[in-house]
Parts: sequence; structure tokens; C-alpha cells
Amino acid sequence: MIKPCMALVLGFAVLIAGADITGTWEIEFTFDDHSSDGGFDCVFTQQGEQLAGKCSGGTVSVTGEVKGQNVSWHLGGEARDTPTFTGTVDAGGTNMTGRFIIAGKGGPFSGVKR
Repeated sequence: MIKPCMALVLGFAVLIAGADITGTWEIEFTFDDHSSDGGFDCVFTQQGEQLAGKCSGGTVSVTGEVKGQNVSWHLGGEARDTPTFTGTVDAGGTNMTGRFIIAGKGGPFSGVKR
């Protein structure tokens, strides 16, 4: 039987280790000015804090990082007008929410792991 104190320590260790978002995600977004919304799929691969993958059916590369429950990633590299997504992943590692920005415009996004 795990004592309450030990359960607290184990829970804290999981939070320190952070999220592992490896897998397939469905991403939905909306611009703040409601000029556009949409969605796409991403397949993320995470090694430690480093994030890589492909989105939009494997046509767009992803690079980024995961630190604890915080995630940040770029579509197609790190050019000036590259979409950047910054958010948090829930404790279960199956949902993320945050904001994206591209060319000075942005809005909220959400993701669900399939």
C-alpha cells in the first residue's frame, strides 16, 4: 500500500518529468479577428525536451520543445512568418491549449491526442 506522503512524492515526480506528447494530434485554431479558422493533424515525436514531427498529412515539418507541461512548436522551421504555437498540456497528456501567432496575427488553438 502506498502511503499518502509517498503518493504525493510520486505525483510530484510525474509533474517534474513533464508531458510526453509523442503521438498523433488533431489541432484546431481560430484567429482572434475570426478571419479564418481550421484544423490539421500532427504526428509528434518527443525525445526528452526536444519535439519534432510532421503536420498536414506529413507535408509540413515541426520543431519545438516540451518543458514540464509547457509546449512550444513551429511549423516549417523558424522563418520570420512561421506559425508558432505555445501552450500547455494537461496532466493526462491528451489535451493541449494555447495561442498561435503568424505574421503578427494569432489566436487560440487546442489539440486532442488520438
